[in-house]
Amino acid sequence: MEKVTKEQVEKAVKTVKDLKIQAAELNGKIKDAEAIVEAYGIEHIADFTDGRLAVDTGVIAIKAGTAKPVKEGKPLSTAARSELAAALPAAYVKVACDFGVLYDCRDKTVRQLLKARGIEIVRDDKFTVL
Repeated sequence: MEKVTKEQVEKAVKTVKDLKIQAAELNGKIKDAEAIVEAYGIEHIADFTDGRLAVDTGVIAIKAGTAKPVKEGKPLSTAARSELAAALPAAYVKVACDFGVLYDCRDKTVRQLLKARGIEIVRDDKFTVL
């Protein structure tokens, strides 16, 4: 790859910043429009067939969201989730590692365990314009 000049990077940074501003404006307009579609969909839920409702300019589809535990309308805390996981049968619980914490972990036992298995925790860092 050719050497990049300061002028080229200055122009590229300006382009990225300008386009991010435009994208933010467009995302705001999209959110507003999606709120209108959602309100209409809730109001006309009985008119959907096979999870779809045709309108003149397109089709509104019901997209299933992710399942999440709530209690009294509020998401469960991490402690409450752990307590629930301990009470459920093992077939319904997944064990997951926090690789972000493992990346910075200095615990000798953990590092030796990873090394013995030939596992290295890496990050996929990228450059960004602020």
